Amino acid sequence: MRILKSPVRTLTQISLSDLSPNPAQPRRTFSEAAIDALAESIREHGLLSPLLVRRVGPGKYELIAGERRLRALKKLGRTRAEAIIVAAYDMQSAILALIENIQREQLHFLEEARACRAILDSEGMPQEELARQLGRSPSALANRLRLLHLTAETQQAVVETGLTERHARALLAVTDPQKQLALALRAGEGRLTVRQLEAAVAKAALPRRKTRGFPRDPRLFVNAVMDTVKRINALGCPAETSVSETASGTEIHILLRHGPAQPSAKQARNSQIR
Repeated sequence: MRILKSPVRTLTQISLSDLSPNPAQPRRTFSEAAIDALAESIREHGLLSPLLVRRVGPGKYELIAGERRLRALKKLGRTRAEAIIVAAYDMQSAILALIENIQREQLHFLEEARACRAILDSEGMPQEELARQLGRSPSALANRLRLLHLTAETQQAVVETGLTERHARALLAVTDPQKQLALALRAGEGRLTVRQLEAAVAKAALPRRKTRGFPRDPRLFVNAVMDTVKRINALGCPAETSVSETASGTEIHILLRHGPAQPSAKQARNSQIR
């Protein structure tokens, strides 16, 4: 994989005080235990791999790759170190830093995605070309970049709880930020498998059933009951109703008779008049 068409590399000793950090450093978290172990290895065996730097001014350098080695050297109190000076401009420096982190120590997939997005946005490099430079397939790079659609809170939860890339990809189906974060925390704390998380995501995505509100006008219920009583009478089952208003609400009484319906007092008076 060639980043520079005509790379110019020079091995020399530089002062660490003349070395500035790489602003395009993709790794944002460093294990102190790992740095301590690396420092002990350098103390025992020396710096086996020089730092990779570029010249940014007279006697001034910027780190391209080797942040972990630089931190270990500083822990040992070293003031100078061997470095390879590379003629690289901004985009090349960013890509070299990303490749170094990928090859030397596993880089978190979200850190890699953020670094790739920064290169694409700042330099305008085609996504297919960046994939080629990194040794990735275009589809693999596209899938990794999609993870940046997760909210910042969810991304942090994914990192802190140790969820895998497949877990993170499953969370993309949840568009509600609060649900997305809640599921990420649940998956991390409950050690859910990818399949279990996918099932939880599918359940969360189901639309809620709409519940009908309780009508404020009780006459709708009264009329419905009256219609039902009429249908009961039509079937030959005598039924009578009475409606009364009380302090607590509307009361409906239904009387189902075992025999023929008796005429009401009003009906009896009418028959006598006839």
